[in-house]
Amino acid sequence: MDVVRFADAPFYTAPDHDDVVARRLQGGEASMADFAMVGHSTFPNGAFVPMGAGPIGKIYVVTEGTITIEQVDGVRHILPAGDSIFIATGEARAVLNDSGAPAAMIVITPTAMSQRGRPAPRAHAAHSARK
Repeated sequence: MDVVRFADAPFYTAPDHDDVVARRLQGGEASMADFAMVGHSTFPNGAFVPMGAGPIGKIYVVTEGTITIEQVDGVRHILPAGDSIFIATGEARAVLNDSGAPAAMIVITPTAMSQRGRPAPRAHAAHSARK
């Protein structure tokens, strides 16, 4: 087992995440977890990650405050603490905190090793967005 205390979790920098403070909680440089990386990202009010798509899918779980995820078509998903969102491989999104207060989220990303031999994600019915 690998226990990672939050105070000891290594900081890391994600591309284009200028005002975001990120720590690796599991996987990568934090532990021997080999199927996923788990990060914690703190977004001060006004923090913004520009529109972009990643090479691997991920899940965001908001743990504090409110985070807004914007799709390419302009649809905005406003996620308060406790809400989560799955972002598929190649799906572009922008992330921002325009709530007036700090916000934070857990980011779960499978490793490349865990993706080998997996079927492509299945299509799902569109969910209505909160505005």
